[in-house]
Amino acid sequence: MPLRLENRQTAEPLDCDLVRRRLEPVLVALEVAGRELEVELVDDPGITLLNEKFFSRRRPTNVISFPFDSADGTFSGNILGTIVVSVETARRETGPLGYTVEEGVLYYLIHGLLHLLGYEHVEVAGEVAAAMEKRQDELFELVLQER
Repeated sequence: MPLRLENRQTAEPLDCDLVRRRLEPVLVALEVAGRELEVELVDDPGITLLNEKFFSRRRPTNVISFPFDSADGTFSGNILGTIVVSVETARRETGPLGYTVEEGVLYYLIHGLLHLLGYEHVEVAGEVAAAMEKRQDELFELVLQER
């Protein structure tokens, strides 16, 4: 299967099958359902290590995306990349808004997917960031329709 989802955390109980099922319509909508994607679900200490190593920030974050591209910077074939989500941060940031931990993880998976596909919201023009936010909201609505 093109989607490989690894739950490497024990901080939060999580239904990985539900996450996988509810992510499928998002992958179809983004026209990447046949491409390979690796998802790693980690805890705050796990994502803090990555955040420090790659971004020199010693703190947890919600999601980090690693696009799979060739040495010349172009995307290679069928592999999208890796998305790492902190389940603890997802729960902490989306739980107070009424979302389940699975929905919080899916929200950040969508965010990470959009980054893999070239969307950006940091240090870009307002309309570029707004386009990413709009697309993220549209895709999250697909997830919420599956409730």
